[in-house]
Amino acid sequence: MIHVLSDGVQAGVLEKDSDRPEYIFNYYPGTEQERAVSLTMPVRLKSYVSPAGSLHPIFDMNLPEGFLRDWLSKAIVDCDDLKLLEATGPSQVGRLEYRSKSQLQQASIPEYSVREILAFDGAEDLFQDLLQMYAAASGISGVQPKVLVRDPGNTKISPDHKLAVQSTTHIVKTWDPKYPHLAYNEHFCLLAAQHAGLATPYWEVSENGKFLVVERFDLTKEKRYLGFEDFCVLAGLPSRKKYHGSYEQLAKVTRTFCYRENLAENLAELFKMIVLSIVLRNGDAHRKNFCLLYESPVHRRGVLAPTFDVVTTTAYLPRDSMALTMDGSKKWPGPGSLLQFASDHCGLQQKHAARIIEEVRQGVRTAQIRLEHGARELKDFSTVGNKMKREWDQGLMSVASTKQVNSVLRSAVL
Repeated sequence: MIHVLSDGVQAGVLEKDSDRPEYIFNYYPGTEQERAVSLTMPVRLKSYVSPAGSLHPIFDMNLPEGFLRDWLSKAIVDCDDLKLLEATGPSQVGRLEYRSKSQLQQASIPEYSVREILAFDGAEDLFQDLLQMYAAASGISGVQPKVLVRDPGNTKISPDHKLAVQSTTHIVKTWDPKYPHLAYNEHFCLLAAQHAGLATPYWEVSENGKFLVVERFDLTKEKRYLGFEDFCVLAGLPSRKKYHGSYEQLAKVTRTFCYRENLAENLAELFKMIVLSIVLRNGDAHRKNFCLLYESPVHRRGVLAPTFDVVTTTAYLPRDSMALTMDGSKKWPGPGSLLQFASDHCGLQQKHAARIIEEVRQGVRTAQIRLEHGARELKDFSTVGNKMKREWDQGLMSVASTKQVNSVLRSAVL
């Protein structure tokens, strides 16, 4: 049995049925809607029973995957999803925490200087140290090696202010040897997103190029964690189905769960995120890399989270395709298909959609100048960097202004 806390307050209990392969969640009597664990699970008296053999999507969302799951599985006796959730429960992305009865007091999370990580001149030994310290405080999904860490001064990479939060403050990522220089890859892709006008978290690459350190963006100015739910959760799907479905379905989720007053803006932002992934040849733009943030679950609405986890996958997997389908296909679409998608599913006029495509193209071109410099100057990055440049060139050509898009742009100017 695991106690589930929402924004630091006990909300309910999650347990596994002793007779059937189901998980059951019950809210405590008197729990307020403000403590709802998910936009999809408002407070009620009736139990929430998961599909056979699977945790409820909100509880499954941050279960470690890939490298981190393998590492924790070796350290936990008779490891299963519930034990993984309990192990990583004190520090999760978002506003939820999970604790056993013996863990109900605030867990103590060790500290490690982010500046020391960024300046470290080694690699493997440091990440092993971070794993020892933070693996059990890293409720975060993703296949590549990563941990959540707590900076001792709670110093944000952004220059604005400091936060005195109780849990972790940053994500530290490295990579599997099969995907060299993933930190630089994501760094330049985030630059492209930023230049295209998309919101991004604050990030830095370590001096040795081995780590990408990303500031957690699920924090309020009042030093509280925001609600955070990915598009698997909002569609009622487990994480293992993150590559199932279509971008049309993501637009539908956005329409269902975004605040009405922000809906047009969020649909335009979703479209821009999708176009960016197509131009950058990011074949990992799956359901879990699109998320909503919210301060309160009462109205069951939120806003799109910043762009994150964006990389040029075809630099490693030349035949990679889109993570989800568009118009029934995973092939990289051209501008005509994108304009149709924008009109039919995002409610965008063609001239608006064409401007967004052009903004992405200009943003990628601007970041490409930095990428080319990095391929020349950064140690051992030339091979991956040059592959990225070629892939970006292909992506830019694939959405280049055809007669149709040019016509739309001209009419918008006139």
